[in-house]
Amino acid sequence: MSKYAKFATFILLFLIVSAGLSYKLTSSFNFHPDFARDIYDMLAIIQGNPTLIGPKLSLGGIYSGPYYYYFFVPIFYLSNLNIDSLLMFNTLLFVFALMFFYKSALKKHPILPSLLGTLTIGLIPVYVLYSRSPWNGATYLPFLLVFLTLLYFDTFENKKIKLFLLGLLGGAIVTVHLVSMPVVILATLYLLYFMKKKVNIFYFLIGGILAFAPLVLFELKHDFIMFKNTFITKSYMTFVENKNIPGAVSGKKNILENALFIFNQLSSQLGVSLLLYIGAFTVFWKRGKKKEHFLIISSLLLFLFLTFFLRFQFGAHYLLPISVFLVFTLVLTILNTKYSWLLIVILLLQAYSFPRGIYSDATRKAEKYEKAVNYTIEKKIIQKGDSFNVIQVSRDFGAYVPTGHEYRFFLRRNNYIPKTEFEYNISDILLIFSDEPTFNLAKLDNWEVNQFGRSYFKNAKKYKVDQTTIYKISK
Repeated sequence: MSKYAKFATFILLFLIVSAGLSYKLTSSFNFHPDFARDIYDMLAIIQGNPTLIGPKLSLGGIYSGPYYYYFFVPIFYLSNLNIDSLLMFNTLLFVFALMFFYKSALKKHPILPSLLGTLTIGLIPVYVLYSRSPWNGATYLPFLLVFLTLLYFDTFENKKIKLFLLGLLGGAIVTVHLVSMPVVILATLYLLYFMKKKVNIFYFLIGGILAFAPLVLFELKHDFIMFKNTFITKSYMTFVENKNIPGAVSGKKNILENALFIFNQLSSQLGVSLLLYIGAFTVFWKRGKKKEHFLIISSLLLFLFLTFFLRFQFGAHYLLPISVFLVFTLVLTILNTKYSWLLIVILLLQAYSFPRGIYSDATRKAEKYEKAVNYTIEKKIIQKGDSFNVIQVSRDFGAYVPTGHEYRFFLRRNNYIPKTEFEYNISDILLIFSDEPTFNLAKLDNWEVNQFGRSYFKNAKKYKVDQTTIYKISK
């Protein structure tokens, strides 16, 4: 095929993927509490408060790395704090990763199989879903796909700088969210296994370790607070006992039951039954080469790891890196056979299970929270310089998100800066925003309320804007 035809195919694929992932992007986006937390921290960075850490993870007192924040901050700043700009940029990252895979696949495979393989990866439900929803628990996925693509298609023998940069990328992915660690560890073993000069793996490891520099510096500045909180005071037990997140789901304590549970969850994320993957790996094992064999065995090891580890606490996002790894392995396994047409069958199955609900209009729009904050400011419920804090009562998330970053972001954007979620005890004013129709202030009982002081609730003043009720409680 001529260069012009290849270029035209590339552009066509780019347009198809971009259209599919960005369709009704802004109108369907639900303003999630985790995203609100993230943009609040990004805004703090823009306003001159840099950070060495990212969002807190659910394991003990461990925080993620800050790369996710700093990657999005320039776009957020240049767009004048336009939330939609972050959605579009996030989608572009997912599109770029797919196009990078496609270009890399073309080095070894014809256009049509490469095209089908790219679409197969891009159409798994979780890839589609999180391409439309920025979040530290998923925004690393396109970087993981690029990392795996480089690892498989590129050459690193005696390429010390490339090894260092690849390690830096892998380490950064792990710091953004620890759930990616098993995949990156296996990728490291893959690199070591196929590297002729084994000693060069140290360049990769140096890059990976260096990626943790911000977290190490934070620990040094704060007397190893994350390590002490997690392991000395044993806060990791709240993860093991599934007590750190209200209403959190756990896996099954029985290994066999949990294996079936993880099997079903992965099938849902992949858009087809995991049996199809197992069948393909089994049938094409003899046709595969050492690289494909390593990836298939790694897939099995990852499944066994999840079966054991996720007996304690389960979050769907814990499976995301494994889902990407599995579809990556499946596509490469099939591409290296004469049966690449099977990818059409998989695509049809994926299309049948496509999560069409992602295009529905959002039920949790940011404008609702912005309007409540604007009302608070216009009615002078608080003044600039007030020592105040925020609690949210949400009909969508119950007790899970009492700190109310949805409101905190818009308050901070207007230079009304609340105390942190750890400073309720030193706050003079408490603002409670509720969209729960049956909410009873007298029955509100959580750590935040007790820190502020329940005795002050007798001084509560009540306001209402649309479906949001605002309570102001002063000491």
